[in-house]
Amino acid sequence: MADTHVLDAVAAMPPMVSSEYHVVATGIAARLSAAEMDALERCVADTSDPARGFNALYVLLARHRRALDASRFRGLYQRHAARFDGVPMRAVLDSDMAMLEQAGPDLVTALRHAETALAYPGNLALVAHHARILAEYAWSGGATERADLASAMGRMERAIETDPERPRFRAVHAQLAGLLGDSVLALTSIQRALDLEDSEQPGYAMRVVEYHRIRADITLHREATAIRGRLDEATAQVADSLQERLDKAVADVEERAKSEIGKVRSETLGTLGLLAAVIAFIVTTTQIADRQPVDEALRLLTGCAGMLSLVFTAFAAVFGVVRPTRLILPALLGSGLLLTAFLT
Repeated sequence: MADTHVLDAVAAMPPMVSSEYHVVATGIAARLSAAEMDALERCVADTSDPARGFNALYVLLARHRRALDASRFRGLYQRHAARFDGVPMRAVLDSDMAMLEQAGPDLVTALRHAETALAYPGNLALVAHHARILAEYAWSGGATERADLASAMGRMERAIETDPERPRFRAVHAQLAGLLGDSVLALTSIQRALDLEDSEQPGYAMRVVEYHRIRADITLHREATAIRGRLDEATAQVADSLQERLDKAVADVEERAKSEIGKVRSETLGTLGLLAAVIAFIVTTTQIADRQPVDEALRLLTGCAGMLSLVFTAFAAVFGVVRPTRLILPALLGSGLLLTAFLT
């Protein structure tokens, strides 16, 4: 193709609102010679025909993008893109430029520009570009709304209906389906993209590598989702089991507490009754002893002391207040006092 022929081809490109704009541009870009590339760059610099100049810029950038020549893409973009601020299609170039940042793809900026490019909703290439950037952003961990993914999925399905033989459409469709949880549809779509890809076209190997990367992402996402589901189920089962054990432990503690409280209450009432009886016994004995001779009074009080000692020893034995071995001495003492009272 002579220099004039490539310029004529660029001037005759379809309108930017058409899906054929990108198809024709990439078709021209795929067979450019070095001389034709120079001619197109001069055309970009020529301000006499802005529309043709932008077309030439778009074709050249498509060529550098397809060749993965980020350095030439960046240099050409920086020299000329600012002159076409009023062209909505420039948003696609801005988006591509963000993806070629030297520090790594700037997906946030790329997605913002891709959304601006949707000003041409009838241009399927722009629809696919936006859906691809949105999917890449989501796959990288960016926060995306499910409704946005579903909307992009719907647009891609309509694009596939219009052009079912476009591999890129199938690949983007696969990415979105994977994100929406339909791994079967996603794997079917990416396999269809691999089947449709033309091995005679430039960049075939790079595109196939990308498609295999997408398939690996989908498979990994499916397995991770399955593992997460099993973990959630196991966690729920463990939580239920622990809750059941906790409830049982609490019930047992409450039951023991009630039992202990009842026991303490019973012991307290018994102690109070015993103390009342002991006090009454002591008072009565003292009153009786007060009217007796000294010897008789001492014998009576000694017997009272022995009886009280035996009573408290028996109380301690019944309620388990102390170890049984510690009750031997009080029992002997009480018995001794009581016996002394009877024998004297």
